[in-house]
Parts: sequence; structure tokens; C-alpha cells
Amino acid sequence: MIDELISRVFATRNAAHLAHWSVRGRGSFSAHMALGEFYDAILDKIDQIVEVYQGAFGIVEVADTQSVDPKDIKNHIFIEAQWLQDNREEISQDVSAIENLIDDLCATYLKTHYKLKNLE
Repeated sequence: MIDELISRVFATRNAAHLAHWSVRGRGSFSAHMALGEFYDAILDKIDQIVEVYQGAFGIVEVADTQSVDPKDIKNHIFIEAQWLQDNREEISQDVSAIENLIDDLCATYLKTHYKLKNLE
């Protein structure tokens, strides 16, 4: 399950970076800034999750990255936050440190969704 998390986070990060470059129109500056903060933050967070996970369970095999359409990044980020919540326990395997790191990652997704949805 950790391999799917890694793949999903990198796919979302790549889509967010592409969307960051292509926003325009009303609210584009706030979206540009929110997406920039998001893709920078989630790389550090997934790095922490993987390193703690490997400390608990050993080296993970990393799957190929998925592909995400950057045109619907706001909705995608929200769906991914829900996926994180739904799969948190299975990924963490009862290691509270991993649960906490996943919660922090999820908070970043939800905060970014809020900014994209409400700040213009």
C-alpha cells in the first residue's frame, strides 16, 4: 500500500506543478502561490513518511508514478485527501508515527483545496 501512496503523491505533485505554471485569469495569483506551496510541501512530507515507514518495515519497492490531468487539480487534491483518510490505517499498519505523518500530509492537501476553492 505504501507504493501506491508514493505513486499517488508524485502524480499529484507533478500535476500540481503543471497547473501552477498554467493558471490564469481571476484568482490566478493565489492559485499559483497555493500550488507552489503545495508541491514543495508534499515532497518533504512523502520523504518523511517513506523514511519512517522503511525504519519500521524495511526498504519499499517503488511503483511507477501514475498520471493526473492538471486541469482539474482542485478536485483531484480533494479526492486524494479523502483517499489518504480512507487508507491511513492500512498504510501505517498501526504505527502511530506513520499515522501522524499521513495526517500531516492530508492536512496539506485539505489546506490547499481550501485555498484553491475560496481564495481569489
